[in-house]
Amino acid sequence: MIIKPESSAALNQLLTSNLDLLQRFMDALPEHCFVKNVRNELLLMNQAGAKMLGSTTSAIRGKHLSTWLNAEHLACIARQDEQVFAQGTTLRFEETLWDASQSLYVRTVTSKTPVFDAQGQAEYVIGLTLDVTEQKCLAAQTSSELHLLEMLAKQTPLPELLEAYAHSFESIFPGVICSVLLMDADGVHLRHGAAPSLPQAYCKAIDGVAIGASVGSCGTAAFTKQAVIAHDIAHDPLWQDYKDLALAQGLRACWSIPILSTQGAVLGTFANYHLQPRSPQPLELQAIQRSAYLLGLVIEHHQISKSLVEQEAALRESEARYRTLVEWSPEAVAVHRAGIILYVNPACLNLLRAQCPTDLIGKHIADILHPDFHEIGLARAQQAMALGIDAPMIEEKLLRLDGTVVDVEIQSAAIVYDGAPAVYVVAHDLSKRLEDQETIHHLAFFDALTGLPNRRLMLDRLQQALASSERKQLYGALLMLDLDNFKQLNDLLGHKVGDQLLQQAAQRVQTCVRKSDSVGRVGGDEFMVLLDTYAYTPSQAAQYAETVAQKILAQLAEPYLLQGKSFTSTSSIGAMVFMQGIENRDDVVKHADAAMYQAKAAGRNTVRFFDPAMQAQAVARAEFEQDMRVGFEQQEFTLFYQLQVDIRGHPTGAEALVRWRSAKRGMVSPLEFIGLAEENGMILPLGQYVLEAACAQLVQWASTPGMAHWTVAVNVSARQFAHVNFVDNVVLALEKTGANPLRLKLELTESMLVKDVDAVIAKMNAIKALGVSFSLDDFGTGYSSLSYLKLLLLAQLKIDQSFVRDLLTDPNDAIIARTIIGLGHSLGMRVIAEGVETVSQRDLLTGMDCDAFQGYYFGRPMSADGLLKTLSKIGL
Repeated sequence: MIIKPESSAALNQLLTSNLDLLQRFMDALPEHCFVKNVRNELLLMNQAGAKMLGSTTSAIRGKHLSTWLNAEHLACIARQDEQVFAQGTTLRFEETLWDASQSLYVRTVTSKTPVFDAQGQAEYVIGLTLDVTEQKCLAAQTSSELHLLEMLAKQTPLPELLEAYAHSFESIFPGVICSVLLMDADGVHLRHGAAPSLPQAYCKAIDGVAIGASVGSCGTAAFTKQAVIAHDIAHDPLWQDYKDLALAQGLRACWSIPILSTQGAVLGTFANYHLQPRSPQPLELQAIQRSAYLLGLVIEHHQISKSLVEQEAALRESEARYRTLVEWSPEAVAVHRAGIILYVNPACLNLLRAQCPTDLIGKHIADILHPDFHEIGLARAQQAMALGIDAPMIEEKLLRLDGTVVDVEIQSAAIVYDGAPAVYVVAHDLSKRLEDQETIHHLAFFDALTGLPNRRLMLDRLQQALASSERKQLYGALLMLDLDNFKQLNDLLGHKVGDQLLQQAAQRVQTCVRKSDSVGRVGGDEFMVLLDTYAYTPSQAAQYAETVAQKILAQLAEPYLLQGKSFTSTSSIGAMVFMQGIENRDDVVKHADAAMYQAKAAGRNTVRFFDPAMQAQAVARAEFEQDMRVGFEQQEFTLFYQLQVDIRGHPTGAEALVRWRSAKRGMVSPLEFIGLAEENGMILPLGQYVLEAACAQLVQWASTPGMAHWTVAVNVSARQFAHVNFVDNVVLALEKTGANPLRLKLELTESMLVKDVDAVIAKMNAIKALGVSFSLDDFGTGYSSLSYLKLLLLAQLKIDQSFVRDLLTDPNDAIIARTIIGLGHSLGMRVIAEGVETVSQRDLLTGMDCDAFQGYYFGRPMSADGLLKTLSKIGL
């Protein structure tokens, strides 16, 4: 439209004479209307336009546009006016303007019409501005949302999706700074999602913030699940703890909406920051809420997709792991469909003796089913395929490719294999189970060292023999035997040599009996021989048992070759003739055992048959052993001391001798209990008691005038010395009592030193390093080798009393005593003689230059108190 000169005159008339009428007319319009001259001076503007500029209709008249607009905007207007006047018609222009009344940028379409004067010169511009913000924003947001969904369909990573949408939203609403925060997996902390225009320092500071009731706009929105509008951060109480952080980055307002899942769970927040304090217009609030809803769908879709991807990956991993387990499974696994084999694992190849999978794949299962199991095997396979159910476990026979038969345990299950129904079969090789059962049976009923039946099996066979004897009215016989002095051999030469002896003895005993007889190892060195005598009378059975026993004695008395050396041993045998009804199983064993101990008491290497007297002895022995254990627990054992003197008769110490003052039996001789203690192992705790008690006595003597220099000699048994903790036990006794180790002397016997000399020397070295000395007891009665005697760390030799007893009447004993004294001195040792009972014996030994004496002549063994009293009486 062109306003012609005549119209221009009319307009001038209106502007001068009817201004108020024209103002009222324009104010009635909702659009922004204005009239300005070519100098950009506003002549007239309606209320809607004045409001947008933040002014009034009267205040703007005659004012230049520069009052409200910057130079860039004025230049834009000049270009528009130039186009309008040049074309001389109405033109439309799209603009983004700041609306002061709403404190936001608005999208507008302005129609400008030129007005020329009578000379055709440009004079005025009449403008009509329409606010199209809502339409433009809705269209732009819809376009942005469609683009977001397209990116989602292309499986764009979530960070890129959020970043792109934030950029798009900021372009739709100029001046907005977008932020997307995502809820952490713990449901407590918000993490950075996207914020392309937010200062990095601020993003870093709020990353990981915990949600709460007063944690700014976003933390509070996530906590309350409601929109939080902070129009002025500086004065909003929700920002009390965070306002300094925000204000430092120029942020003055923040509107935040929680992003929720379809189930109402908080997924994050969508926030708009502004650099000036302001509240959202309805259009802005609607856009934020719409964005939060869409982002909720996008984030939830991403989480579901991620979960599906993870599940698929886990499924693939599970399948791979399961395939690996199947491939490495020790059980045979196969898959077939309608009987045709589709898959076999390596264990299945081994089970059926196949070289490679192609030997089996493609074959029908009927080819490997034993004829006896064709019908049932095929029926089970058909049932599993047709009904899709698992078949119960069953034992079958399979034909291997080499023609042999294998017993297996089969279990089948219906599965889907390569997308179609199939049958999964697991076969367990029963031959291995049978072998295992045989092994278990052998371990349960046979001795691992000798391969003979053990006590359990022998007792079972004895029970059967008793039943058979009653049924057939025949007598049987049981032999119980053990190897004489085996414990000493085992202690001295070691368990390895002892095991060799047991194995050879077992073989020898078996050569002495018939196949119908049984030989078993029932204890350490104890053997049981069950004889089928075929005898109708006890005397016939005893005669056969005697014959077999003598054969065994002879065989076991032959030399053994142990570690390249010849060794001789004997055995003791107890025999018992039995018949069911006369004897029961336990009594037969008990009586045969008692007879064996009677054989030992008779001198060993012999056989004895049970009689009631033997039973009484066995019972007495068991009672004695029990009394001994109770006595030790009740502290009935004590130490006596026998004086030791030097060549001048001055006391130098004493030998500690253990005594048992039994509440039940009275004073018991060591000859009665020491040997038994060696056999049953009580020598270890008893020996430790003696060692500690002797050390405690040393401490008492150390504080007694005239006795501080005394030594105590303590006998050590072979079993005690061989114990792995013996050195530690000596240290324990010394530390426990505080005794001076220089005053302690350990007496060893010759038999203890013949086994593993290097180990003996090492142990003696460790003890000697403590200050303890050693004496060799009963020298000359054992099997000493002079070649290693010089290697032992001995401080003293003790002449055995057997040489001292007949010293005055037997020249040989005198020669032996003189030789021992000379040998000891030449090796740097002192020599003491025990068993000195007369002054003549003392004088003769003194003449031989013997260093010390011990015996009844100087005093009998007595308690420590008794020893002190005796010394006081004689003035020592």
